[in-house]
Amino acid sequence: MQEEVFHEVADEFITLANQLSDDWATPMFGAAFMYAAARYNAFLALDNTGSAEERRRALDYLTDQFRRMVQENLGELA
Repeated sequence: MQEEVFHEVADEFITLANQLSDDWATPMFGAAFMYAAARYNAFLALDNTGSAEERRRALDYLTDQFRRMVQENLGELA
């Protein structure tokens, strides 16, 4: 995936989140946004995995990626 397209799609989600967050308390909205991402990625993982071991590996991958993305953004935004 091209990095430019990746960031463009991410920016679309951030724009929508900024619009929606005007109507909701920040901590609740942030949790809901994170839950939605987790739910969507769980759906994708289940569609592409079969065994319990494959699901465990998918969970490990998703958890690691989320941690890396948060660390990257904390560094950039600080």
